[in-house]
Amino acid sequence: MHIDWGSLGQVALVSLLFGVGLAVLFALGVSAMARRAVAIDEKRQPSVADTGVAALCFAACLAAVFYGLYLIIPQFH
Repeated sequence: MHIDWGSLGQVALVSLLFGVGLAVLFALGVSAMARRAVAIDEKRQPSVADTGVAALCFAACLAAVFYGLYLIIPQFH
């Protein structure tokens, strides 16, 4: 039995980067939404940047999930 350690290392590295990257991206989105909610609670106008950052972060997470499903489900190819 032969194990291609280089390919295994690549898969592990990409999985780690995407797993951590998605978690960080989602956390940034939640943080931006929290800043927006605090502004609303304090009767201030919420920042357009916070809303935009949150929307972009959540959209990127959703796109990554759908791309993963596309790769996993063979009927989509």
